[in-house]
Amino acid sequence: MERLHAIHDRALANGVPDIALVDCDGLREIEQNAEGLAALHSPHTAIIDYPGLTDALVADFRAHGGRVRFSTPIKSIDHRGGPTSRGSAIVHTPVDAQEIDHVIVCAGLQPDRLAARSGQKRTPTVVPFFGQYFILDEVHSNTVNGLIYPVPDPKYPSLGVHVTRRIDGGLMIGPNAVLSFSREGYRGLGLNIPDSLAVAADPGFWRFAAGNMATAARELPGVLSIERFVAEAARYVPSLAGPGGHRATRGIRAQAMKRDGTLVDDFVIDRAGATMFVRNAPSPGATSALAIAEHLIGIIDGR
Repeated sequence: MERLHAIHDRALANGVPDIALVDCDGLREIEQNAEGLAALHSPHTAIIDYPGLTDALVADFRAHGGRVRFSTPIKSIDHRGGPTSRGSAIVHTPVDAQEIDHVIVCAGLQPDRLAARSGQKRTPTVVPFFGQYFILDEVHSNTVNGLIYPVPDPKYPSLGVHVTRRIDGGLMIGPNAVLSFSREGYRGLGLNIPDSLAVAADPGFWRFAAGNMATAARELPGVLSIERFVAEAARYVPSLAGPGGHRATRGIRAQAMKRDGTLVDDFVIDRAGATMFVRNAPSPGATSALAIAEHLIGIIDGR
């Protein structure tokens, strides 16, 4: 309840429209199949079609003369200019090098590595955590009206298993949060030896792990058993217990971690001359992508 009230206070401070705390009866009026002592209701919260959004952004970018280069890895970024000058940046790829006035680096699961190759500090490092999703059979699509989240615990790299109404009207639950042995392993065992060794060599990870063994033990059954995974969501939507469905493609979270093992739960943006490194963009990074972009451009323009 204390964390729920803290989220409410933060929402009010940030001007979230029509946010409201409701008791258990108010919760049932909004979501008749949900149970809880209290809830925070955000009537304007929703999801969007992210592939559709990305396609639209690419089309707009190209229409204004922009060029998109897919499958082009960035080896490093060098700064050109004096110590007090923004100068420009040289972006090196395996096939060429280009001088660019402003570079914004949003490197997904690789921001610490690209920053280090570009002469910047490696910390915060990225420790990958994978999250599983489960899509329920169509017969369960009307169980909830919107999005239902448990109250998150900021000590853990997950918002908790939540219930989401998808764009197509279906119902999805997830994700959990389990250490991934690959930064890009979205299927199968997801084992990558260099990525695994990087985690093992990270002192911050071991400090984090030492204090979170109980959480790891709690999350592991959900990886091995769909029934246990669904049961997490059924704690607050009991009618979901035992329904059928199928697993969806897992996601991997680029969890930024400090050397002392604490998780970075806010945005980290570093400036190096003409290059801006977005070192951490946690949830709701995708939801807030356009607002974040406006903020970054404001920094470049000196606003």
